[in-house]
Amino acid sequence: MKHTFLFIILFLISFSSFSQENEEVRYSRYAYLNSYNKYYKTTLTKKDSMNFLFRDKDTLVLITKDMKAIGSFVDYVYKDSTFLSSYKKVAFNHKNDSLNRATTMKYWKNDIKIFFAKSVSRKEKKSILEFTENISIKVDSLNIYEAKNHADSNYVIYFSTDYEYEKNLKNIKNADFWIYWNNDNQLNKGFIKINKNKYSKKSLRIEKVKTLLFQSLGYFKLSDEFDCNSYFSNCDSENKQITDFDFELLQYHYCYGICKGNSLRTFEAKHVEVQKILSKSDDMYYRFHYPNN
Repeated sequence: MKHTFLFIILFLISFSSFSQENEEVRYSRYAYLNSYNKYYKTTLTKKDSMNFLFRDKDTLVLITKDMKAIGSFVDYVYKDSTFLSSYKKVAFNHKNDSLNRATTMKYWKNDIKIFFAKSVSRKEKKSILEFTENISIKVDSLNIYEAKNHADSNYVIYFSTDYEYEKNLKNIKNADFWIYWNNDNQLNKGFIKINKNKYSKKSLRIEKVKTLLFQSLGYFKLSDEFDCNSYFSNCDSENKQITDFDFELLQYHYCYGICKGNSLRTFEAKHVEVQKILSKSDDMYYRFHYPNN
């Protein structure tokens, strides 16, 4: 995977204060040399090499404030094994329900701009947009809003009486969504279609759109292990609500403290690696956030 190795260890080596006059505190951070060459614009000089450290056959470069990175360093987000177990069940949607550690997580990098087809009523739009606004407020780096024109959108919500916006949804009998992603597992286009013959009541249509929209925020796999009212639950209910745990899972999926777009195999390996490091030392662990990730 293109972003498999986007985690980087920075060692918090020292906190050394200088004179009492300015009480300056120096924070020394080091990065692996190969990671430095990948993620920094500044060319290393002979003077920089004097500050190299060598650990386990690797060369570590002292990072100073003058060195310009092409991204930023973000704190690793710790979660316990119970949480991670729940997260993996929904974030990695295995084909044919068969566990495959090559399965990747999907996420929206850019804003979700929803176009509503003409059959979607004002009441339905209002309820759906209130739902998405609540998500946008509580989940960093996930923005969802209405696009007035189809040409400006990347997500369409429509009914069976509307123009057929997505050919793969042409023959659905009830309701479904269809989403697309690029080679970096970034979702970039989505559709929801509701059959009005099946969902004749507005309240039912609204709830079904919310359920499908939530699932398409990460191509999530719904689970029987969640309470039926949860949006991650694989059961139909007119009383679904985004629970605190739903938000926690969604916030984790979109935080920059984890590497996005990775396979389950890489995701698990990275967590094992980090936990091993943190259990043996007080070193700080950061993830390098590349602008396109």
